[in-house]
Amino acid sequence: MTPTAIFREPATAKTPGPYRVVGATSFGVFLGALDASIVNVSLVTMMDSFGTTIDAIQWVVVAYLLALTSTMPLMGKFGDRYGKKRIFQMGMLVFTLGSFGCAISIGLAMLVIARIFQALGAAMITANGLALVTYFTTPQNRGRAIGLNSVVLAAALGSGPVLGGILTQLFGWPSIFLVNVPVGIMGLFIVQVAVPRTEKVQETRFDVIGAGLFFSFLFLVIYYVTVATTSQVATRFVLIAGALITFVGFIIREKTFESPVISIDVLTDKRISVSIFSALLAYMSMVPVSFLLPFYLQEALGFSQIITGVFLVIQPIMISVTGPFAGLVSERVNAQVQTTVGLIVQLSGLVILALTIPNVFGMGVGVAIMGTGLSFFSVANGNFIMTSAPKKYMGVVSALTNLARTTGFSIATALVTTVFGVFFLTYNPWGFESGPLFVAGYSRALQSSIWIFSALTLIAAVISTIRGLNKAEEERVETRAV
Repeated sequence: MTPTAIFREPATAKTPGPYRVVGATSFGVFLGALDASIVNVSLVTMMDSFGTTIDAIQWVVVAYLLALTSTMPLMGKFGDRYGKKRIFQMGMLVFTLGSFGCAISIGLAMLVIARIFQALGAAMITANGLALVTYFTTPQNRGRAIGLNSVVLAAALGSGPVLGGILTQLFGWPSIFLVNVPVGIMGLFIVQVAVPRTEKVQETRFDVIGAGLFFSFLFLVIYYVTVATTSQVATRFVLIAGALITFVGFIIREKTFESPVISIDVLTDKRISVSIFSALLAYMSMVPVSFLLPFYLQEALGFSQIITGVFLVIQPIMISVTGPFAGLVSERVNAQVQTTVGLIVQLSGLVILALTIPNVFGMGVGVAIMGTGLSFFSVANGNFIMTSAPKKYMGVVSALTNLARTTGFSIATALVTTVFGVFFLTYNPWGFESGPLFVAGYSRALQSSIWIFSALTLIAAVISTIRGLNKAEEERVETRAV
């Protein structure tokens, strides 16, 4: 079978139900999210295998993040222009081949190149997965479909570190990439059979310059926050200036080009812009938990890697359990209400977590409440954004929705390291590396970091109250009034 034949649409395809689409695309969504979390636990093993340094091995993660984030909106645009199903399938093929390339890498350079190739596939998958779910659903059943999609995402992010540790210990680090190959091939053909072809957006020509400017802007921003924060002042100035120049150039280009990558009207739509910005803040506020808490549990409380992994699974479990219910609620309650309440619940969980440190049970309760709030917010927010998105820009808006998550984590990870370092130096000025004073200083520094980032959740909640109603919600309100 030729590559062209793989993506050719069966003549008898029928419109599928929402659960069928979610089930078919879940293979790609799971792999894309899994690979973002499964690699970190194996970095030390890779470093020893290649005989390299920690500064060099970090490019296994950084290269993937740079390629994924900076190309995601472009892959969403390709989905709108050439067909969401086709680009999604191509993404699964590229991701699977990239995974195989990672597994057989004989050196760090080959592994990094394969990771970039893998990230391009993940960008195609991530940008078009939610768009496909939206395309084949209606406002009456979209919430449940997006809720189930969030379950798949949470399961991948939660199981990544645990699965990565088990596979690496039993079969070596190449196994964490090889496991993607059979799943990717299976998912590729399931999408072919289960999901019909989507229509293409008819445009006169593709905006190459606009796409290049948007890619450059995102690349410079992510490179700055992940790699260049410790660079010389001149280097950082050049990166910031470059990001600003390319962003302004992108805005000017999109205002004047006949077929923009994404219309300025879409970017300035309050419903979409407010939703994306509130998601960015909500995910940023989670970073002290996802990034600092594992270190705290092991270095301060003496937890093993396995016990730490079990504790960290609490959040994705709560998202998986509450995701479908959150989706059902989002079909009946306006997003303005559900997202605000969800963020307040998330904030409550962060407050409980901070107040109960170092009580493990109380911390677990805080993480569970926080995960529940994030679930209700993210499902309603995703449903609202995608229902508000114009059909011709559905792929790009889907990509921007996912971009808020990856960019939020990237920016906050760079910030939280500095914030925690300042607090830890303040609370542990003597430089203790163990003992009660070390634990007390570590605990207070973590608490203070959580307090600082919790403010972002509060800001996101306030912003969510002004998002207004989308067309489906307006129709629902009118129907109830009658």
